[in-house]
Amino acid sequence: MSTRLYVGNLPSRLCFPELEDLFTPFGQIATAELITDPATGWSRGFGFVEMTNNEDAQAAVTALNGHEVEGNNLVVNEASLMRGGPRDRGSRSGGGDSGRSSGGPPRSRGTRLFVGNLPYSASASDVETLLKEAGAVASVSLVTDRGTGQSKGFAFVEMGSKEEAEAAIKRFDSQTHLGRVLKVNEARPQERRGGGGGRRRY
Repeated sequence: MSTRLYVGNLPSRLCFPELEDLFTPFGQIATAELITDPATGWSRGFGFVEMTNNEDAQAAVTALNGHEVEGNNLVVNEASLMRGGPRDRGSRSGGGDSGRSSGGPPRSRGTRLFVGNLPYSASASDVETLLKEAGAVASVSLVTDRGTGQSKGFAFVEMGSKEEAEAAIKRFDSQTHLGRVLKVNEARPQERRGGGGGRRRY
């Protein structure tokens, strides 16, 4: 079942692809909407993201609620829980439609994994040592806060082969390791935005 999230306290100059970039590590996005001022085209400070999987949505809430973006601490929670909050008013990004629909399965390289719900004390070396139990690890990118250097609780891991990546998902996803119940799935490839585009295709 999909889950719709409210994303508030966004920077006014944040654009639609940047909103998507915040959520792509956590799973498949069904739709995304950035509410903008029709006069200026700038963000009105909030948007909505619908994740196709409820567990992915909850992981995104855990990681992003309170997360700082350009000096703003985000507010991320289930849209259905908002009482008296902003509604879908004003212009939406992406040429006035309802945002980007998935439109089909995302493209995948097959070997890059998202590893979430890591303890903040876990190092890249800890993640590498753990995933080596499933196969060769080509690289580990532990995502940290640029200001403090503190881990954000998730990482991207490049496995040696697609088969080893699949083995790692089967072995570690939803299992307790490093003191936490890990979220391990195939990372969705991110295409960097070009000049002026309001949407990204997968």
